[in-house]
Amino acid sequence: MTQISTEVQREEWLTFLENNKDASVYHTPGWKRFLEETFNYEAHYLYAKNDSGRIVGLLPLLHVDSFITGSRLCSLPFSHRCGYIGEPAVFEELINSGINLCLSHGIQYFEIRDKVDVSEFKNDNSFSTYILKLNENTQQVWNYLRKANKGSVARAINKSKKAGVHVEVTRDLRDIQEFYKLNCLNKRELGVPCHPWNFFKNLFTYLGDYVSLYAAKYNNRMIAGGVMLYYKDTVLYGYGASDPNYLQMRPNNAYVWKSIEDACKAGFRYYDFGRTSKRDDGLRDFKKRWGTVEYQLYYSYHPGCRRSLSENREGIKYKLLTKLVRRIPMPFYIKLSDVVFKHFG
Repeated sequence: MTQISTEVQREEWLTFLENNKDASVYHTPGWKRFLEETFNYEAHYLYAKNDSGRIVGLLPLLHVDSFITGSRLCSLPFSHRCGYIGEPAVFEELINSGINLCLSHGIQYFEIRDKVDVSEFKNDNSFSTYILKLNENTQQVWNYLRKANKGSVARAINKSKKAGVHVEVTRDLRDIQEFYKLNCLNKRELGVPCHPWNFFKNLFTYLGDYVSLYAAKYNNRMIAGGVMLYYKDTVLYGYGASDPNYLQMRPNNAYVWKSIEDACKAGFRYYDFGRTSKRDDGLRDFKKRWGTVEYQLYYSYHPGCRRSLSENREGIKYKLLTKLVRRIPMPFYIKLSDVVFKHFG
């Protein structure tokens, strides 16, 4: 007899994750705490327990109550791939519990960041991720990059070294603040809201050893950086930003390669370049150049598919909004982003 619980002890949760091959950093207690503290989402995590009281299934859910994107129960916002993990026998029971939560709380729709093969759900495939297989012998990975895409990545890395760019691994608050500023600059140029400062501050507060910042510096100034997340055998390239005035020095290639080198030496098996929209040709090309393998990401919705405004990049609304955002002075842009960013997770 399966029992559905909404609260479990942290240690039994961690034990369940350790023994589940599909568990990711997004399923951890630290990620839950990070999202709750940053955005004040209401949690509805569902745990299935067997007769002996052992966790056999987990469906992490947060309620995003938005005046922009609607009221939705999501697994999970700001998580590029996260859904049910556990024994197949209790999968539909937890999914149905999620549907019932929507009905009882008046929530408009149910979103799972994974493929759900249940008739009530519709699947959408607007994103992909790109994964590089690692090797403890970094020279083998380097030799692979020298051959991939005619060696374009290897040449860019060498160019960055010759230009005097060096990379530091850091969790220092001052470096995180510099990265945040670069991220604000990049996001405004794209015409979209930027991550709030608390997003990055809390990420390093609640994720601990699961997260680090790779800072590419020139003349002691950060000109680019990437936030990496670690869990089990995988490194996830979570967030990147750079100063557009220094792109010719290829700082993005520098910090990505340094993080790959370190991942190989630490025994990680996979380097996940993270979620990319199929409409973002520039970012897709950057990730493909590393000799990665593309994996489709399927998001499932009940009832019906939901397409975000940002995915309709050819629409007149999107073009007008991005044009407007680019013209907002930085102080007002940051304040606006602090208010609206949580709605787009």
